[in-house]
Amino acid sequence: MLPFGERNPDPAIAALEVEILEEVNKSGLGPGGYGGTVTALDVHIKTLPCHIASLPVAVNIQCHAHRIREAIL
Repeated sequence: MLPFGERNPDPAIAALEVEILEEVNKSGLGPGGYGGTVTALDVHIKTLPCHIASLPVAVNIQCHAHRIREAIL
């Protein structure tokens, strides 16, 4: 985990982190998918050499309790 706001030392990857963060927040999903202007607080990209068949990608989201909505009428 990198500190909030810290960017990748590679300028091209740092620019991609900023671009992805802006696009994700423009999506309007908001916290927990309930709508809003802040969907992600930050984006960090880590790169390491690996075989092309094993390019790992991780997306971390909140727990299930924050991704469901229930109402009793």
